[in-house]
Amino acid sequence: MIPAACLIALIGGLSGYGFSLIGRVCAFTNATSYRDAWEKSINKETSIIPAASCTFKTVCATLAYSMILADTFRAIFATAGLNFSRTNTLLGITSVVLLPLCLLKNLSSLAPFSLLGIVGMVYTAFAMGLRYFGGAYAAPAGVFLPDIAASMQPAFGNIGAAGVLSPNAFILVCMLSTAYMVSNYMY
Repeated sequence: MIPAACLIALIGGLSGYGFSLIGRVCAFTNATSYRDAWEKSINKETSIIPAASCTFKTVCATLAYSMILADTFRAIFATAGLNFSRTNTLLGITSVVLLPLCLLKNLSSLAPFSLLGIVGMVYTAFAMGLRYFGGAYAAPAGVFLPDIAASMQPAFGNIGAAGVLSPNAFILVCMLSTAYMVSNYMY
C-alpha cells in the first residue's frame, strides 16, 4: 500500500505541476489554447504538434472507454438474454450513445446524469462496504467466496516496496494516466 500510495502521490504531483506550467504559459502569453500558447512561445510553423497530440490522446482515450463500455454492455445485454457480439455492441454504443454526446455543443443538459453517476458511485461504495464488513467474501467461509473462480481471487504476496519496480506497477500507472486524461477533459 505504501509504495502504491507514493507512486500515486508522485504521478499526481507531476500531473498537477504540468497543469500549473500550462496555466503559467497561457497567462504569460495571453493564450487561450495549447496551440495558441505554442505559437506565442515556440513558433507558428510547429503549432500543430500540441493540437495533434491532444487530438490523438482524445481519440485513444475515447477508444479505450468505448471498449470498456462494449465489454460492460455486452455482459449486461447477455444478462438480459440478448447475445450481441463485442463488435456489434461497440458499434451500437458508439453510434447510439457516444456520437450524439460528442456532437452536443452544450453539455449542461447532462448535469442531472452527473448527479445520477455520483449516486451510483455512493451506492456501489455502500454495497461494497456492507459486504466487506459483513464478511461476505472473507476466506475461507465467505458467502460469495465459492462463486469466485480460484484464478480470479486476489493474491497478496510479500514483494513489498520492490513491487513498484515490477512490470505489474504499469497497471497502476495506466489507471493513473486515465485519471489524468479524465481530469484534463474536466477542465
